[in-house]
Amino acid sequence: MIVIENVTKRYPGGDKDFYALAGVSLEIGENEFVAITGKSGSGKSTLLNMIGTLDRVSSGKITVDGKDISKFSGREIAAYRNKTVGFVFQSFYLEPSYTVYDNVELPLVLSGGTRARNRSKVELALSAVGLEHKMKERARNLSGGEQQRVAIARAIVNEPVYILADEPCGNLDTANSENIMRILASLHKMGRTVIIVTHDPEDALKAERIVTMSDGKIVSDVQNPQTEALGQAL
Repeated sequence: MIVIENVTKRYPGGDKDFYALAGVSLEIGENEFVAITGKSGSGKSTLLNMIGTLDRVSSGKITVDGKDISKFSGREIAAYRNKTVGFVFQSFYLEPSYTVYDNVELPLVLSGGTRARNRSKVELALSAVGLEHKMKERARNLSGGEQQRVAIARAIVNEPVYILADEPCGNLDTANSENIMRILASLHKMGRTVIIVTHDPEDALKAERIVTMSDGKIVSDVQNPQTEALGQAL
């Protein structure tokens, strides 16, 4: 479980400090699929970065599975990013000269896995995104949608509990966006907690819960009505 308690992120200004987050409190339970949405500058990506330890809180506390991540040492942060969370960004951040296999294997190399175990995990991750047949292809030769699928495979190869996706469809067309959202939904159904940041209301509606932000604050936190309707129908 992720528990965010009265978190602020302050940037000093000349006459007045700017608060990217202004007292945010939120709980995200095990195996939830949550979309954090809002206009540009609302604080949604800043909040995701805090959960992923890519940025530090100015005040408040974030605990993940009972551990206060704001107090982590550098070594603990590295382990947390490698094992507990998997990142998917708008930009794919693949090494273009590497093969698909090498890109996906990288987190395993950093964590010291054996070659045989690595291969098994890479194949499983690529199978989950439907790209096992592209294993030997250079990343630079892939389409944008394929590159994002490789990025998702890399994010899940170490079997993290939490998938953090920041505008994962921002650089994709409609068809590829729908495919990426289907993959994220399937990962959620497999037991992972998925948190996406998006400004696209169509993508947000793929999640079970929608958190809306404005001016560094949460202004709405609701269950997706489409999900509720589906549950009642079943």
